[in-house]
Amino acid sequence: MFLLKKYILSLMKDKRGRFYDVVIKGVLRLLSWGYLAAVSVIDEAYKKGVKRKYKADVPVVSVGNITLGGTGKTPFVVLLADYFISIGKKPAILIRGYGRDESGMLKNELPLVPVFVGGDRVKTARLAVQEGRDVIILDDGFQHRRIERDLNILMIDGVNFFGNKSIFPRGVLREPVSALERADLFVLTKVDSASENRIKEIRGFLGEKAPGKAIVETRHKPSFLTDVTGAAYALECFKGKRIFVLSGIGDPDYFAFLMKSEGAEIVERYDFMDHYAYRQKDVDRIYRDSVLKKINGIIITAKDYIKIKELDISQVEEKIFVLNVKIDITKEKESLIAGLNSVITG
Repeated sequence: MFLLKKYILSLMKDKRGRFYDVVIKGVLRLLSWGYLAAVSVIDEAYKKGVKRKYKADVPVVSVGNITLGGTGKTPFVVLLADYFISIGKKPAILIRGYGRDESGMLKNELPLVPVFVGGDRVKTARLAVQEGRDVIILDDGFQHRRIERDLNILMIDGVNFFGNKSIFPRGVLREPVSALERADLFVLTKVDSASENRIKEIRGFLGEKAPGKAIVETRHKPSFLTDVTGAAYALECFKGKRIFVLSGIGDPDYFAFLMKSEGAEIVERYDFMDHYAYRQKDVDRIYRDSVLKKINGIIITAKDYIKIKELDISQVEEKIFVLNVKIDITKEKESLIAGLNSVITG
């Protein structure tokens, strides 16, 4: 199943072009028409008021995207929660919870902020308000239309953008680009690994499709590493060292880019699918390769460590280090702050 998913994703990203790949792409295109029809029906139902929205008793900020994974929503949600705490608010985070990785990561990063997990986010929003929370952050909430939001933030990958601009499953778009109009503010991520021309292209596209909306630019900034005991290490520890990069995220290339930018030598990479459920045989294979290739450290994301630590990692635990990253706003920070403050004061 893992290999099939990986193959389909490669077709969605146009990484294959053999004859039978083209045939399967045609099938995916047909399926995407059905998916688009369903999305359009839902969109019209909300526009015409057939589907009613729930208005929470507290301000709601939504963070989401219109592509499949890899834009960095979770660390951005952490940034928003930290900001609200800094101005004396009591935020709560609502997450649908496809797996334990995002919720576990959020709870580790924000031990004082309750994370409500559940598919019925109207229910979890009510629970958050009942517990005295005075602002709600919707994680991956752009497609969740049932709850009205006071600020709708749309995150966009500064490198991969919208892929081939095709709808799922032919491409990575979860909605047509016309959905950009629903956003109040755009956040470009990973701008440090995108070319200047690419950023200009994206800004031009957004200016054409959704004029007048603020565009914030960000990057993921590595801050430090932690071992399995939680002890912290400076990034310089792996400068020039042989490392093994392990991830099951939406954009493994960017994770590798971050380590390379810190001067590490990547001699092996395991790129699993987003939300990958690690198995013991994966850990055993990682151990064998780390010994064979004389690896100094196995660098893993915080999201992946939540899952892999549940397995027997005794053979590799001395080499496992978790890369801790923060969102660094490189442009238009004042626009983001203004938007967040308007939610609180409005």
